[in-house]
Amino acid sequence: MKAKKNVYLFDVYEGKNLEEGKKSYALSFILQDAENTLKDTQIENIMNRLKATFEEKFNATLR
Repeated sequence: MKAKKNVYLFDVYEGKNLEEGKKSYALSFILQDAENTLKDTQIENIMNRLKATFEEKFNATLR
């Protein structure tokens, strides 16, 4: 499987409705397999792993 994965940061927000010292980051993800169509379960697994990694390594909270 030749996969393409890109992550883009497209917005950073600080201010009203966030705790002091917190920031909100908006990310977009490109997941692509050059040989096959990705199935919903594959995408869900990848996104769950990404979410767990952000929570563990960066103490992130999904909003």
